[in-house]
Amino acid sequence: MRAVGYFSEFPGRRADAPRGASLSQQNDDFLAYCDANGYEPAAAFLDPSGDGERPGLRQLLEYLSRPEKGFLVVVAASFERLGAGATEAARAYFQITASGARVISMEEGALDEARMLKLWSAQRASSGVGERVREAMRRLAVQGQVLGRPPYGYRAGADGRLAIVEDEAALLRHIFRLYLREGLGIRRIAKRLNEEGYRTRRDGNWSMVTIRDLLRNRVYLGTYARFGVRVPSNHTAIVSVSDFDAVEERMQGRRRPAAPARPSHFLLSGLVHCNDGGTRMIGVTRRQQWTRRDGEVVKSTYRYYQSEARTNQSVGAYHTQRADDLEAEVVRHLTGEASGALQSTVVSAGDSKAVAAETAMAEARVRSRMRSLDRQLSGSLGLAAGGRLRPEQLRETAHEVAGEYLLAEADLATLAHRAEAQASDSDRRRHQEQQRERVRSEWGRLPFEERQALVRDLVEKVLVDDDRVRTILRP
Repeated sequence: MRAVGYFSEFPGRRADAPRGASLSQQNDDFLAYCDANGYEPAAAFLDPSGDGERPGLRQLLEYLSRPEKGFLVVVAASFERLGAGATEAARAYFQITASGARVISMEEGALDEARMLKLWSAQRASSGVGERVREAMRRLAVQGQVLGRPPYGYRAGADGRLAIVEDEAALLRHIFRLYLREGLGIRRIAKRLNEEGYRTRRDGNWSMVTIRDLLRNRVYLGTYARFGVRVPSNHTAIVSVSDFDAVEERMQGRRRPAAPARPSHFLLSGLVHCNDGGTRMIGVTRRQQWTRRDGEVVKSTYRYYQSEARTNQSVGAYHTQRADDLEAEVVRHLTGEASGALQSTVVSAGDSKAVAAETAMAEARVRSRMRSLDRQLSGSLGLAAGGRLRPEQLRETAHEVAGEYLLAEADLATLAHRAEAQASDSDRRRHQEQQRERVRSEWGRLPFEERQALVRDLVEKVLVDDDRVRTILRP
């Protein structure tokens, strides 16, 4: 079996860290490890700096995405060496495993979700001040005191414990009845609530994700759980144990193992929106199988972009476009073979300072999104470590978050490239035309990653109507 090595240096690592601190020592250990365990060394990827940039990891992930790579294991010195912190290391783990490769730590052995969770928890616990804060929070949690925002259906009572909000509790019982008595799925429940005019606590539409989380939250049994502490009968329950167990049993029966999320396989990921309302359209893959009359089993895969409102909140008008057709049309817009490409009017021609300001704001938005994704991953890891999220649920969520993080990093790289290339209006126009010429002359020869980078450099957004598609170019 072939193996690739990943070696890194991050600030704050001990000089006497296991398997050596230097990249050369890690490489020597990798070669010795392969020799001792019968692996064939195939490649090595290095991240020598600790400034937040990780070109070695990006190159590794690009290498793993190649169809001809074969079956590989990725070998690192230790779990800590996968990132500058516990959550960053976990993110790298899920980015690697999403490609189908296994991860082996020379210090801790082969990593799976269970072992990775233990290492993540141990690394988090070793952060002094953070652990002292968490310990203080645990002491409050043992007393059943409300920490953070109370869940839907409850408020913080005078004694510091959860107290029922009657109108919200009534809607929660209604949701459980719809699921158990009427047999509606979570998507149809969200649609029903939105059609009937119910609003979330933040005055938003109900989504299938929100409904799912409410149905699975044991807080409605009277159990308070925070920071690894669980306090049964801490407050008044909203639903019965029998109803909650029945929901859990039905969900178990409907749950199927999820394939790793691969959002980067859609050329226009993050760029497509419905024109009437601006709802984002997301890439969806459906696989179908049927048997012909002659007994032949036929399998087919369908890829398309679908309104997020349809898949999540089931409200409003929505559009669906076949992925291949939509992507081909946007490319024709860029090459000039079809009309439909429009210049963004956000920034006026010649206003280089405005372009720089717009680019800086865009970068700030992307970095904010990346921090939010890491918080989401950290929260999921914490739930899984506490036994409140199943391994397959963690894997599904983490692969999706890790994929979205890669797209955000690609957006940052695109913005940095634009900032360098667009110092003046003439430079902007020249850069844009050079990129469009690459689309015209090189498109068929480019790998998917370079095609996607070209599109993200040129396109601000794609707007879909019932009868037309418009490609809005970046300023």
